[in-house]
Amino acid sequence: MANNLEVGMRCIKYMLLCVTAIFVLTSALIISVGTTIYAIYHDVSYFLDDQLFSPATFIIVIGVIMLFVSLFGCIGALKESTCLVNIFAVILSVVLVLEVAAAITAYAMRSQVSEMLDDNLRTTLPYYYEKPEIEAAYDFVQSRLNCCGVDSYLDWGEVDTPAGITGISVANITVPNSCCAQSRYTEIEGLEIAECTKLYANGCLPRVIYLVYQSAGLLGAGAMTIAFIQIIGIVFSFSLASSIRKAKTERERRRWEIQERMINAYTSLNPDNEKAAPVVYVPFHGQTTA
Repeated sequence: MANNLEVGMRCIKYMLLCVTAIFVLTSALIISVGTTIYAIYHDVSYFLDDQLFSPATFIIVIGVIMLFVSLFGCIGALKESTCLVNIFAVILSVVLVLEVAAAITAYAMRSQVSEMLDDNLRTTLPYYYEKPEIEAAYDFVQSRLNCCGVDSYLDWGEVDTPAGITGISVANITVPNSCCAQSRYTEIEGLEIAECTKLYANGCLPRVIYLVYQSAGLLGAGAMTIAFIQIIGIVFSFSLASSIRKAKTERERRRWEIQERMINAYTSLNPDNEKAAPVVYVPFHGQTTA
């Protein structure tokens, strides 16, 4: 019985060490996913509300916490410490709840993205030539996502182009150079001049919405994957803590039995060393002296 308990505890301990090693790898992975999503959001941050950055930041923080929490699992399993293993399991449970909350938040925010982006893109478009940060944001989105305007290049017809601004003239509409999809280079008097021959046909609104949707979905999927692995770790942790308690109790019982056997064996082999019970003599009052 004792040997089976030791073998079972050893198996659970090694499985917990393996799960902890997986935690380290998945923590690094989720930090990478979180930073990637944060970088994607940052590229279009001018058109996003600050609340959309919260799930990405939260996932990064959870990944960092998981790296440190893994130490409790490793040390607790190696030292067979019930306290450390229980701390590891409890922290995993708390982080699991937080991750599920982050995943739910990320998916819930997807319903707000369309309306928010539509409003922000249309509101900022008229100030393209007035504010350098808006100009840089639109140029980045149009050149990277291969799009032009909010719905199409026709949206630039509602923007007043200041005098002296060069751009691409299409049907009495001046669009930014970042809308150019294909250029043709001609040489005039030794100078190479680029002429745009094709504009991006699609608007930027559906492209940005798709980008944010995919990022939120990836964020939620990463959080749920980590949560699944955490459930396995929590089960192994509590099982190991229970096995450690049973093993320590069994060891103490066996140690007590061995001590009792040694004492009994010693006293049976050395009867002379046993303490004799004191004999008390009580005089008989009826006795007479000669």
